[in-house]
Amino acid sequence: MRSGFQTISALAFYCLTLPLNAQPGLSTAEKLDEYLTAATRHHRFNGTVLVAKQGSVLLKKGYGWRNASSQIPNDSNSIYQLGSITKTFTAAAILQLQEEKKISVTDKVSQYLPDYPNGDQITIEQLFAHTSGIYDYKGVLYSKDSLEFTRPVSKERVLSTFRDKPLRHKPGHEVAYTNSGYFLLGLIIEKITQQPFETVVRKRFIEPLHLTRTGFDFINLKRPEKTTGYTYWKDSVLVAVRPLDSTAAYSAGGMYSSVGDLYRWAQAFLSNKLINSTSQRLAFTAIKPGNWNYGWGINTFGNRKKLLFQNGNLPGFATFAVLIPADDTVLIMLANVDDASDATTLEPLLKDLLFIVYGMPYQLPISFKTMAVPESILKQYVGNYQLAPNRTLSITFDNQKLFLQVTDQPQFELFPSSETDFFLKTVNAQLTFQKDAAGRVTQVVVHQNGDIVAKRL
Repeated sequence: MRSGFQTISALAFYCLTLPLNAQPGLSTAEKLDEYLTAATRHHRFNGTVLVAKQGSVLLKKGYGWRNASSQIPNDSNSIYQLGSITKTFTAAAILQLQEEKKISVTDKVSQYLPDYPNGDQITIEQLFAHTSGIYDYKGVLYSKDSLEFTRPVSKERVLSTFRDKPLRHKPGHEVAYTNSGYFLLGLIIEKITQQPFETVVRKRFIEPLHLTRTGFDFINLKRPEKTTGYTYWKDSVLVAVRPLDSTAAYSAGGMYSSVGDLYRWAQAFLSNKLINSTSQRLAFTAIKPGNWNYGWGINTFGNRKKLLFQNGNLPGFATFAVLIPADDTVLIMLANVDDASDATTLEPLLKDLLFIVYGMPYQLPISFKTMAVPESILKQYVGNYQLAPNRTLSITFDNQKLFLQVTDQPQFELFPSSETDFFLKTVNAQLTFQKDAAGRVTQVVVHQNGDIVAKRL
């Protein structure tokens, strides 16, 4: 299982083939719905999605089951645990407090938590940037003691899981994602305001923005819109899981919400209703040496447009929020199936949804069912194939598996669906190897937004 509240390090977009037009004749909204319907049919998605651009909502719809045993479907009002999207609320609270001159992101942690080890070496900004070196406590939440964290736990208990661990590196020098830093930010907010973190978020954000489906205590939530969290067993059978208690995830991942509430949250963030323009510039700029800032990761998309992202992973839930400020584009995916399986990882789906919104080539999702193929057959495909004049597709074999690498791109594992057909999980593409009359492998056809034939070199 991909454990923790957040696992993605960067949002990257790869395309194996040359650009081709895909799915003609449908509106953008229809393409989005067609794509997500196919993803649901292949057990790739179960949740709710909202897509908006320039203030217009293109899609707001639920897919799959809110509760599988009762056959209750997800809809646009379904409520999910958020995981790390909570961090965007935590960061906004700190930025507001800085505007009020109650804190500075350059302050040392020791100024607010004087007893925290090495607090005089770590700044508030380093907690945001994941450069503090503090041990990430997420692993404890998935250990043999994990059941303890499905019930309310004290802050002292959570602190004990990482407080006395040695620093992984000197503060400020390396990026190592850690939920523990955001847990400390919650404690700092409480120290400054003399109020519980949950109260601060409720008074500053939830109530003023009328986020009626947003809160903290998900386990005890008594609303019909509440979703049951699942994991997929063997990529096909939904199995309910016990959710993590909000006191364990706290300011690093303890909130719940709906796509509609998160869209209002995103609109307020993009329009300076939450923070002033100075704070917004901070929130839109990565803190070096990494690509993290105040609650968000920073990347680019398309024609170098700035893209902000945050995603969460909890037992039974997977979430993603993406903002492209230049176009007022918002994409929110909330799933009540976790990403314990490669089939339910949201990132490949999110990439394709962005491609659809921006009129770029995409391909409908496929099933991730695989079959065993003898090593002797797999090795027949090893070699180089000419994909384009300056692009070579290289197939290698290692540890009983085939791998693909295109010139200047990362290496991806290939998964067999037959003895000649393979697919990728991180990129929506398939390959078919073809032989001549003598049985020699002569070419591979890449199926991605059309078919491209790559001759064997």
